[in-house]
Amino acid sequence: MPGSFVVFDSLARQLIEWIAPRQAIDFGAGAGKFGRLLRSAAPGCRSVAVEPEAAYVERFGLHGLYDEVRIQTAAQWQASGINERFDLAILGDCIEHMPKSVGLDMLNALAYRAAYTLVIAPEFLVQGSVDGVDAEAHVSVWSERDLHWHDLWAFDNCRSMGVFLLRGYLPSPVPLRELVERVNTVNLPVHEFHDVASFVRPARLRLVEQPREVAYRPA
Repeated sequence: MPGSFVVFDSLARQLIEWIAPRQAIDFGAGAGKFGRLLRSAAPGCRSVAVEPEAAYVERFGLHGLYDEVRIQTAAQWQASGINERFDLAILGDCIEHMPKSVGLDMLNALAYRAAYTLVIAPEFLVQGSVDGVDAEAHVSVWSERDLHWHDLWAFDNCRSMGVFLLRGYLPSPVPLRELVERVNTVNLPVHEFHDVASFVRPARLRLVEQPREVAYRPA
């Protein structure tokens, strides 16, 4: 569905505010949830939406939420966006709609093109086409077990939702370890599926590091 659960909305908003992106791209923009988050948490950010369903652009007013809207799939963006660079890439309730091979290709490509990649995805939730849109079907399963090829990232999971923050190879003023420490000390709420006022527990990011030569790897 073009909307999404609010389980990690408070965490996402705070991460966006701390990362303070100047350039951000939102894949599978849907109803524009992350466009709104970017507008409020990083008001100076230039935002790009990538959305394969042309009908959603007008239906959800995406041109009013993003600086640029592109009607294309993630795979099409990979082919056309070779020279693009972003401070933050977002795949919010999006990657589960891609075949696993496409999603892994996407995350690998973003390691070179985004300082941070924020992924939020459901696990265990069955979904077929929605309102006749076959692309809304869930076709791949994602968890922390899928990301151990990556050398520097953090994750949390709750209420069948997972959140993953991957540190790419582009420079950023805020190291991942610092973001993890901040999150784990400020008691950011994790919510029930549909209730942003609810409090299940504090967010707790777990850091995964597989060190290489420090001189070559941005923190």
